[in-house]
Amino acid sequence: MNAVTYALLAVIASTAGDAPGAGEHLRAAQRLSRATARRERQLVEIASLIVEGQVRRARDLSFEHTSEFPQDEHLLASLLDPSSPEGGS
Repeated sequence: MNAVTYALLAVIASTAGDAPGAGEHLRAAQRLSRATARRERQLVEIASLIVEGQVRRARDLSFEHTSEFPQDEHLLASLLDPSSPEGGS
């Protein structure tokens, strides 16, 4: 799996109330993202902020991220509102 996949799993685990699982996935994402492109590092950082409960900061960073990487808009919407099938805005 890649860093973004682990980041997504961390957010899902956190949303499900599995803090230990979220932490494990987040650590794996952070470890893998060190050697990846800036796009992936930013996605991991956004997921990390969400898991830490800093959703406002994650949302702010996601706006900046989508200005540079518009193809990630739906992915970020899903991260910020994982309960919605299409993500939230």
